[in-house]
Amino acid sequence: MQNTHNRFNDLTGYFSTATQIAIYQQSEKSIFVKGDEKYELLMNALELMCADSHEMPAFSVAEDKNTLDALASGIWLELEFNTTQTYNEMPFDSLLIEVDRDFSGFNLIRKHNGKYNGRCFYLNLSSNMKHLLDAINQISKK
Repeated sequence: MQNTHNRFNDLTGYFSTATQIAIYQQSEKSIFVKGDEKYELLMNALELMCADSHEMPAFSVAEDKNTLDALASGIWLELEFNTTQTYNEMPFDSLLIEVDRDFSGFNLIRKHNGKYNGRCFYLNLSSNMKHLLDAINQISKK
């Protein structure tokens, strides 16, 4: 079943509807399911980080091969949904975010029909990604 209407006033409203969060660290994938303590820790850090954010036009267009290559290094967070969501007439099944302590904004790369292709969303933060990276590091040590 596809959600074709905007249930939320902004993109960040979709975050809490993700059924799981995947963390990629140097190609290793860890999955955290909604209701799990680590999922909640990550979601709280993500929502806190984005609390005063605002959307900006995204100039990025994802290409599946390039995105998969990029996942092999660095730290990435992916919000995965159990049904297709649509925001600004752009469908997605998951949203992928590169995590870097010093980033003050980031692309949300849409995955739809199994591929990272097409226009991205972009959020400009009021701070940086330090607290989200701290949360990822905290769950990696548990």
